[in-house]
Amino acid sequence: MRQTTKPYISEVSALVTADTAYKKSYSAITITVADVELINRRRARWGMLKAIGQLVTLFFISCIIVYMVVQEYLPPIDEEKRDILHLPKNLDDLKALNELLGSYMGRYYHNVLTTFIVVYVFLNTFSIPGSMWLSILGGALFGLPVALATVCICSAVGATNCYLLSKRFGKSLVRRKMADRLDRWSATLQAHSAHLLNYIIVLRIAPFPPNWFANIAAPHVGVPLKPFFFGTLLGVAGPSTLHVQAGLTIEKATSEEGLHLFSWTSIGGLALIALAVMIPVWIRRRVEREAEDADDVDQEQSTTELPR
Repeated sequence: MRQTTKPYISEVSALVTADTAYKKSYSAITITVADVELINRRRARWGMLKAIGQLVTLFFISCIIVYMVVQEYLPPIDEEKRDILHLPKNLDDLKALNELLGSYMGRYYHNVLTTFIVVYVFLNTFSIPGSMWLSILGGALFGLPVALATVCICSAVGATNCYLLSKRFGKSLVRRKMADRLDRWSATLQAHSAHLLNYIIVLRIAPFPPNWFANIAAPHVGVPLKPFFFGTLLGVAGPSTLHVQAGLTIEKATSEEGLHLFSWTSIGGLALIALAVMIPVWIRRRVEREAEDADDVDQEQSTTELPR
């Protein structure tokens, strides 16, 4: 009898010891709400730093690709003229670059066009200033039809790339740094949700908020990719037409004012385009309002004609 009870007693004592140790270890672990918040903040900070690191890496890889394209596709350029090959910052830079690339247009037309497309998309992808000067340069090099189509497509593709990068890498950073602006723009978008494409078109004509903010913030306020792309493609056509047309007169211009980028005529033309885009929206709202008023009248008549 003693031999049978000893193993049982030892098993029970082992279970009691293990249970006591578990309770002691459990009681020693006390996690407060502050600890949880601290852990979440650390995770969010680490996630944001990781996303920034990935984005910076992607930017440098893109810079290398653009550099390789420029080196590969552009024809050999003399050493004394290499200083001209940079993004133009003023009219003098633009004229010099136009003269340099224009001398290669006869034999290397497609090479210059490919390089122009790659650089333009790169600038818009990372919201780097300079696309306006490139649009003017495009008008001078390629003429109105080709330059306008190229600029519109490159603008839409670059803005879409920025949209996707922000959606993939910028969620925590954008919401942390631009929370108030996101909330205000989200409220505006809610008012235009039924005609979002028209709103994006007008937004590109009159950039309020700025284009860089719209590209970055759009995925975080519920703007779908399809109306964002096509709204950008159609919306940039108006301002880009002015820039491309200015490129046609670049050789005659003696100052930046001579390009006539922001004359009363151009401003009036853009306003007319925006007005034409909004006319379908106003018609739709009026029809919907008249339909709602008709429904209200029918309901009132049905209530008054109830049998006694």
